Amino acid sequence: MKFAVLGALTTAGDDGVALVVRGAKPRALLAVLLLEPNRTVPPETVTAALWGEDPPPTATASLHNHVARLRRDLRDADGTRLRTMPHGLELRVGADELDREAFEGRVRRAVEARNREDWETAECAAGDALALWRGTPFADVPALAGHPVVTFLQEQRLQALECRFEALLRLGRPEGLAADLGLLVEEHPFREALHRQLILALGRTGRRAEALAQFRSLRRTLVEELGVEPGPALQDAHREVLHSAASRHREPPAPFTAPESELPAVPGRTPPRPEQLPAPPDGFVGRAEHIAEIRAALESDRAGPACAVISGMPGVGKTGLALHIAEQLRPAFPDGRLYLNLHGATPGIAPLTPADALAALLHGLGVDTRRIPGDEAAGAALLRSALAATRTLLVLDDAASVSQVRPLLPAGAGCAVLLTSRQPLATLGAATHVRLEPLPPQDGALLLERAAGRTWAAADARPVARLADLCGHLPLALRVCAARLRSRTALSVEKLVERLARVEDRLDHLELEDLSVRRSLTAAHEALTGSGDPRDRDAATALTLVGALDLPEYGAPLMAVATGSSERVAEQALDRLVEVALLQETRWGRYVPHDLVRDFAREVADRPDARAGNTDAVERALRWYRQRLARCAAALRPGPGRAPGQPGDAPAFADAAAALAWGDTEAANLLFLADSGGHGRLGPGRTLELINSLVPYLHDRGRARDLERLTRHAIALARSGGDAAAEARALGQLATAHYSAGRVRQALLLLDEAVELSGHLADDAARMRHLGNRAALLRELGRGAEARATLARCLALRPDTLAPDEEATLAGHQGNVAELGDPRSALSFHLRSRDLARQGGSAVLEQVALCNAGRAHLALGEPDRALRSFDEALSATASGAGHWNAERETRLGRSQALRALGRPGPAREACEALIREAAARGDSYGRGLAEYELGHVLRELGDERAALARWRGALTALDGTDAPVLADLRTRAGAITSYNAQVIPETGSEGRTC
Repeated sequence: MKFAVLGALTTAGDDGVALVVRGAKPRALLAVLLLEPNRTVPPETVTAALWGEDPPPTATASLHNHVARLRRDLRDADGTRLRTMPHGLELRVGADELDREAFEGRVRRAVEARNREDWETAECAAGDALALWRGTPFADVPALAGHPVVTFLQEQRLQALECRFEALLRLGRPEGLAADLGLLVEEHPFREALHRQLILALGRTGRRAEALAQFRSLRRTLVEELGVEPGPALQDAHREVLHSAASRHREPPAPFTAPESELPAVPGRTPPRPEQLPAPPDGFVGRAEHIAEIRAALESDRAGPACAVISGMPGVGKTGLALHIAEQLRPAFPDGRLYLNLHGATPGIAPLTPADALAALLHGLGVDTRRIPGDEAAGAALLRSALAATRTLLVLDDAASVSQVRPLLPAGAGCAVLLTSRQPLATLGAATHVRLEPLPPQDGALLLERAAGRTWAAADARPVARLADLCGHLPLALRVCAARLRSRTALSVEKLVERLARVEDRLDHLELEDLSVRRSLTAAHEALTGSGDPRDRDAATALTLVGALDLPEYGAPLMAVATGSSERVAEQALDRLVEVALLQETRWGRYVPHDLVRDFAREVADRPDARAGNTDAVERALRWYRQRLARCAAALRPGPGRAPGQPGDAPAFADAAAALAWGDTEAANLLFLADSGGHGRLGPGRTLELINSLVPYLHDRGRARDLERLTRHAIALARSGGDAAAEARALGQLATAHYSAGRVRQALLLLDEAVELSGHLADDAARMRHLGNRAALLRELGRGAEARATLARCLALRPDTLAPDEEATLAGHQGNVAELGDPRSALSFHLRSRDLARQGGSAVLEQVALCNAGRAHLALGEPDRALRSFDEALSATASGAGHWNAERETRLGRSQALRALGRPGPAREACEALIREAAARGDSYGRGLAEYELGHVLRELGDERAALARWRGALTALDGTDAPVLADLRTRAGAITSYNAQVIPETGSEGRTC
């Protein structure tokens, strides 16, 4: 096991996999034990670290819980590492397991080498020590801020830095030291050793004036504030610089240029061309379109500077793309390339202020640090002056905001700026803006191969693709996995896939050394929680609820209910999460997190301090869905007793069209909750209620597959819970799904079960509905006698009073059965059904009745009346309130009426539109019926070949169904090759609305 304390506290197993210690108290417990490894830490010391000087009465009991949690997180089930001793706790830490001990040992070696003037060893040992330093020790454990051990380690770091700088000076390698030393003397203004080294570094790199000025400034500070003169070592350094300057008295004076206040560099010295870009990432893949777009914008002829912005979620590869492009742009910018990390989202580091960023850029251009203005506007003006006549590329990485970046922009036409940010920086006025998405699957697999240094065999294709999927095709995650594969040759792709497949552990395996998906996302989340902007705090709350709700997508109404806020506030919070690239807006008003953001949000939601509030929020959201869905069902099935569910206090929808539109918006979440993927949060009873309320929407939208899947799920739930009424209802609903798909015989068997169950329950109303539908199905199969007998059983159960919509349904069943022998009588039933539907306010039943009336007119040889009936049926639900089965049959009948009237052109257009709509809905049965009709239309148009092709397609689509036209299609299939197709009847019953 490895423990790292020189920075944020981290732990890792022997296999290098990060072990996450969750919770502030367990982390503080681990930290206080690591202060004294392999020693017994008294309970009062631990208690003080966890709760301060005034612990609560429950501290002892809570400590036991935190110890147990820490052992679990450290995989120390047997307590051999974290031991309970008679007088406290002891953490066993082996040799080379704690970075602090390695650090202290390397510092000791560096100091010893310095004392014996072994400068090569001193530089090497000090560098090795500093390589372990990641930041303030125990940086994420506030209880240890200012602890003596932390102070000691910080002093050790300064000693290591001084050893390294001294060694480099003694070895004659002073280049580049002045920048680091300049920052250090600002942090430690009275540390004379650092000042001495800075003066020597400046003097030995030709910056003698700066060195002398540094000594004068320090001497003035020491005298005025402490009343002492600089020490002997400092004075020796001063004399060295003076001697070096005197030895140059024979050199010609520097040429006069501009006044000193306007100079971007030291007079008389040409500043070096800046080449500050870090190396681009190895194994870069893809992004060809983005590269071409950005290069075109930055290399084009222009009157002013060019700016390109690359934005996207954490880990999507913004910096890598920017550096890759910058390397390609080297010839276009011969005066240099500046790079600056603005730390917009760096964990533990505040974003650079514009003034600090300007100072860094000017320093990179060689401007004397003494002449860099402290004023932001003056600094921006000096930067523009320094860059005005140059062709320089600025790469500004990880920008926090437009206000941070705008002062850094050059004005010269020869310059260009390449920006990366998690935010779009939309108001910056960039020439081009690229928003990065995760890599395409093929590029993700290629990045894995290149970065892992492995060559995949053909058998590896599937597991590699699965690994890329589990990484969400996010370059950061892919590189972490590649690094694991490269460093551990025994680790197979399959084993890594197994680890990442465990959702609860996924982010643990996407963390390795300085690469971490979790840390990247944590920085974004903490920037929101630590902001003073209420919108940021609302966004942080919304992200927590994204993890708690764990739904496919999110909208403002749902988030408003969950947070207890207004929809405007919820929408602003979701929009803010889009701005900081933690959500994607997949369509207007619908927000979806990346898979790894979803994993992180689950972790945030599972924190102990958030669970209670999240539970209440989730319950509010689920109640809102149940009530709104009940209102949706009531709008689609108006009339007493027809709408399932209890709408509660939810507002009613204006009409059926509004209800269907709401269902379209929320369908993904509703299906997720109703299906087995809903984690059982609703429980069996509420899940049955939800499915029952969802059926009208699914039926009206023609979503037969979803309807079939969910009703099967409902049947299983009802049977397991012994709910016979729910089972009978679900059987009837499943029969509807089978009928919609053309499987009439299967639907009939299910209705037989539903009728029997309703009889056992003595539920005459349900039995009447099931028998009416059964009669319609028997008529569809041409079994007239059985249909009439079943209809008689149905009518015998009719109560004395019925609502108009129920009367309309029964009249429709009577008309369907009457069509077998008496179309004129059937027409009268359908017209009565139409009138009753209008009386009951049911546009859907009105459409069904008018469609059936049109069929009766076709059977009577009255195509003109049939066309009027079909047109009236379509207009009955022109607002979008109809259901797909009725619309499909109506549009099909309308095409047949047009063909019968000798109008094959419009008939062809109607058929082709219906085929496209059915295909878009995944309705192969409807598509097959439309292809069958289109074959007749094409034949009448004289295109025999196209007609036969359509019939062939219809046969394929309708195979396995009970479509009445199948027998004719099979006859035609035998004659297709010889083009001797039989003429079929002009009109017929290709389908019936149930």
